[in-house]
Amino acid sequence: MADRDGEHFRLEPTVFGAVRRYPVMVLTVVLLTVALAVGVTLTRAQQYRAQATVTVPQPLSSQGQAGDQYLASQVLLLKSPEVAERAVVIANHSLGRQALAEGDVKGETASLEVIPPDATSTPGTYGANVITVAFTWSDARGAQAGVNAVLRAFDEVRSEDIRAQGEATVAGIERTIRDARTRGQLSDLVNQRTETLVNEQMDLARHPTMAWAPEPRVPVSGSVLKFGVLGLLIGMVLGAALAFARASRRRSFDDELQPASLYGAPLLGGLPAPVPSTPSSGEPGAPAPLAMTADRHSADAEAFRFAAGSVQRIRTEQGKRLSLAFVSTAADPARSEVVANLAVAMAETGTRVLAVDADASGGRLSARLLPDSPNAQGLEQVLAGTLAVHDCVERSPLQARLSVLPSGAETPQMVTGTAYLTAVRQVLGKGKAGYEVVLVDGPPLLQAAVATELVDAADAVVVVMGPHEPVRDHLEALRRLDLVEANVVGYLYRREPTGRRLDRLRPLVSYASVWLDRAKLRLAGPTASAGEGPGPPPAGDGRSAPLPEART
Repeated sequence: MADRDGEHFRLEPTVFGAVRRYPVMVLTVVLLTVALAVGVTLTRAQQYRAQATVTVPQPLSSQGQAGDQYLASQVLLLKSPEVAERAVVIANHSLGRQALAEGDVKGETASLEVIPPDATSTPGTYGANVITVAFTWSDARGAQAGVNAVLRAFDEVRSEDIRAQGEATVAGIERTIRDARTRGQLSDLVNQRTETLVNEQMDLARHPTMAWAPEPRVPVSGSVLKFGVLGLLIGMVLGAALAFARASRRRSFDDELQPASLYGAPLLGGLPAPVPSTPSSGEPGAPAPLAMTADRHSADAEAFRFAAGSVQRIRTEQGKRLSLAFVSTAADPARSEVVANLAVAMAETGTRVLAVDADASGGRLSARLLPDSPNAQGLEQVLAGTLAVHDCVERSPLQARLSVLPSGAETPQMVTGTAYLTAVRQVLGKGKAGYEVVLVDGPPLLQAAVATELVDAADAVVVVMGPHEPVRDHLEALRRLDLVEANVVGYLYRREPTGRRLDRLRPLVSYASVWLDRAKLRLAGPTASAGEGPGPPPAGDGRSAPLPEART
């Protein structure tokens, strides 16, 4: 048994369901994020990045030093003020103007980037002593000149350091030679000085191997496609997060099988989306033809036949004759459309059906099943005691075995409470005496107090709902149904219109909306012809009241 306690019922949304529920919000966030990213790209100055590499050989004079330590010293030398000052002079001379300053080459805000070799590289392998140097500038030629100037300045400063170290070493050796006490010490010092001078000349001859930077062709910043894709990804994540947060605060039914856990009753059928009103009948906002009469062989008509079969099985289980109340949480014209289609679907199988329009505020069921009748007299007059049931029942022109008890004009004296419950029970009892099934289109359960008495008087209750209805409304509806111990035998779920999300997106895609509106006008034509007319009235069998002739 499903848990029907609404206080303990939980329906947690999913990210995918939240995105489906709020597609406009998600798309708006995505478009705004993409627009912001592209706007930032277009407003920022384009930057070009030139990149070169340098392979530094270790001097003979520092063979005793570890290779990684020497490379670290060369990276520091590339970032030194001496290299920066000399590189600025070289670059400005190459460009022919004072374009670069020392702050562009050194400091935290410098455009120069020195990337040391990978620490995981094995010494002696390719790339183990390759230093990458990059320079970013507002124009391609400046970026190229900047990075190549740094390499030239590094080579010059490195050579000066090697020469200075060699001269200092030789000067120290010469001072020691002057203090030599033996001929052997003097000979060793002379050989050492000679070796130092030779190593110095060899080190000066071994320049670093440089792969000079070419002029960059494509800016590294300002790529519209790159930032657009980045904005798209960020917008999708942000939009999905906002949709999930909103769905968590406003829980709703996003799937047709979810309400079964709340009501403890099965899904009787998934119904097509309600057909919007069209001016095809000559009056603005006139109701569209029923799916059962517009095209009897359509998928929508078969969906109502499937739901009607579920109701027939319930009638078989509950008893031969059944009164069934259809309710919704709020005022919904689609509920009357559902009841009207089910009534036609059941009547075409040979079942004698009485459709009762108990929603006095709308009277939509009467308008659909009795399109040519003024419906001035109906249930309201029967409840007030001014007319009998058989005086108000009319045969529907849509099916011979379908009769209708209209809502009737509102009476000055409203019948509510116990009086309404007693009167409705009498009406439903008389209806079951003359018909095999009585389908009642009830008022909204949360907006009309008499709806509770109506479901109490009926043998069974079917809840009609649509997509994205708040769970809190159905929790309140369930409490009211449990209060009168209503027999909820199932629910019908109307699917969402396929063009609903597209209609929501029209303010965001104005050009597409104009095209769609024009396409709809071109494709809109006369409504499909109605189904076959009613056959001859069935002969009386002594068990049902005679069906009155339809009024003209």
